[in-house]
Amino acid sequence: MKRLGIVFAVLVAAVLAFNIMFPSATVRFRLTLDADIDGKPATGSGVIEVSYMARPRLLPNEAEFSINVRGEAVALALGQRGTLFVLLKSAEDSRSGAEWIVLRAFNFPGGALPFPVAKGVSDVRQLSGKVELPLRSVPLLVRFRDINDPLTVEKVDPLLLEKSFGPGVQLTHATLEIVPAGIWPLSWYGITGESITNRLEKQLVWLKATKGGYLDGNFAGGGPKLSNILHGGDFKTGLGR
Repeated sequence: MKRLGIVFAVLVAAVLAFNIMFPSATVRFRLTLDADIDGKPATGSGVIEVSYMARPRLLPNEAEFSINVRGEAVALALGQRGTLFVLLKSAEDSRSGAEWIVLRAFNFPGGALPFPVAKGVSDVRQLSGKVELPLRSVPLLVRFRDINDPLTVEKVDPLLLEKSFGPGVQLTHATLEIVPAGIWPLSWYGITGESITNRLEKQLVWLKATKGGYLDGNFAGGGPKLSNILHGGDFKTGLGR
C-alpha cells in the first residue's frame, strides 16, 4: 500500500510539472444565432469546446502550441423553410472558425493567441461573459436543398438569408457566451461543466457515414463543388462517431 502511494505521488508530481512547463487552457462557449421568420423569432445554439496547449518544440519551425476542438455545427431550424447550419469552419473572416472565434469575439489582437504561450493561455483562462458577434464574423453557414442528400449543400450569406430561404427570413443576432468547462478529466466524460452539444447526427443521418471524409464520399478534396470542399470534420469533431 505504501509503495502504491509513492507511485501515485510521483505521477501527480509529474502531471503538475508537465502542466507548469506546458500550460494549457480549455474554454467552452455557447454559440447562439437568432433569426426572424415573417416576424416570428427562431433561435439555434450549441456548446463547443476549444483547448490551447503549449507543446515542446523538437524542431525550430514547429508550432509552440496546438489547438483541439470538440463540438459540432449549430443547427437553426427555420420552420418549413429548412435548417441553417453554422459550421465549425471559418467563412470570410478567417478567425471565425471554432479554433479562433473565441479570441476574435473577445478582441484578442488579430484574433490570435498572445505570445508567449504561457501568457496567452493565462488570458484565455480569464475569459467570461457574453458578447455579440458581427454577422460577418460568424462561421460558415450552409443549408441543404435536401437534408438527406449531402450533395445538395449550399453556402448561405449571413446578411442575405432570404436568397437561400425565401422572403421574410433574416439573421438578426449572433452571440458567444463563455460557459463552465468543468474539471478535467471529469469534463471529458460530461460529468462536470456545461455539456458539449452532441445531437447533429439525428438531423444529418448521413454524417456518420462520411467517416470524416468529404461530403461527396471522397477522401481527396479541392472542389470545385462545395460537397468536395466541406468534410465531416467541418460538422462534427472530437466527439466520436
